[in-house]
Amino acid sequence: MENKMNDASMAKTERKIKNLMSIFMGVSLSFFLSFVGVLSSGHFTLIGWLLSFFISALISIIVGLVIPIRKICTACCAKCGFKERTLPFHLLDSLISDLIYTPFLTFVMGFLACFMAKRQVAKAFEAGTDPKLLPQIDFFQLFLPAVILTIIVGYFLIFILQPLFMKFLLKKYRPEAFLEN
Repeated sequence: MENKMNDASMAKTERKIKNLMSIFMGVSLSFFLSFVGVLSSGHFTLIGWLLSFFISALISIIVGLVIPIRKICTACCAKCGFKERTLPFHLLDSLISDLIYTPFLTFVMGFLACFMAKRQVAKAFEAGTDPKLLPQIDFFQLFLPAVILTIIVGYFLIFILQPLFMKFLLKKYRPEAFLEN
């Protein structure tokens, strides 16, 4: 009986750690990637960055809570024969997490940025600006360089932040995990 309660308590703790990890990673990735995205556009504004950060963080958290990223990463690393807590495992784990989050976020954020820019161009056209002076906005010209940049930046962020957040959460919710080592 006590063993079943222990298992239920452990499962609850694991869910809490997973959810908090999703929130921590989603918010931190969104913070930095929104900054990189808005800066690389050449039109940095505080309002633009805050809006980008908020939308990106919301999407990231939802993705992290819905997609079992940890299970996917662990299964892929196991198929490659990598043991947990090794450098090869962490390198592949970071890459898989990055490829799940970053292209999707960059696509959504790029689509929103392109939509907003096209609205601004339409307003300028309605105000009488010569169409030859207005920029031609092509989503894929904006998306391809942005996705390459954010995948690279996202990979390093995940590689650095993921173990830090996990160590913090394990120390707080499963201190016995540090006694095992």
